[in-house]
Amino acid sequence: MYPRHRLDGLADAIYGVAMTLLVLEIRLPEGFAPRTDQDLINALSALAPKFWPYVLSFAVLGARWRAIVKDRPAHAEVSRSYVSWWLVHLLLITLIPFSSMIMGNYASLAPAVWVYAGNLAGLSIAGWRLAVLAPAEEREKVGENRGGVIMLLVSAALAVALSFQHTPYASLAFVLNAFGQPLSRVLDRKKAPAPV
Repeated sequence: MYPRHRLDGLADAIYGVAMTLLVLEIRLPEGFAPRTDQDLINALSALAPKFWPYVLSFAVLGARWRAIVKDRPAHAEVSRSYVSWWLVHLLLITLIPFSSMIMGNYASLAPAVWVYAGNLAGLSIAGWRLAVLAPAEEREKVGENRGGVIMLLVSAALAVALSFQHTPYASLAFVLNAFGQPLSRVLDRKKAPAPV
């Protein structure tokens, strides 16, 4: 068995670094030297397409982090299998800055959507597996994030499907992740026993 608090510390560090690295892709071109206010405004406006993947990825990472830390006992122990899947989950988290960079630079090309969608689908699968392997006292709390896990997978699949039709709009499918928490609440209400 492994101490839970050590795993949580590693997760916090990796999430923090991954979320910080996202912004490094938003930069002005090398050697850029504006001569007028309008040059700078034009250059900053040209960065707008890079903000979408940054904000989207930051929101996804923030939602995943919030879901994993909510109501978890700090001193619990977890199994070797749980730790292994947790590390897979963290590996996929560290890939978010890369897949966001690909999406930010090449959003009009279908493979960019596929890379980002694959990253989110992997997060979804790892999240589902972590919910299954969670210690008994955590299993119900982890299960409360079912909506977030489902939305990650659905948005990734929809984005890939849309990339075959009209690639520039495919990334809009990831907006569905905003509905993960509301979906979780709906699923929890259906699961809860009716009041007497």
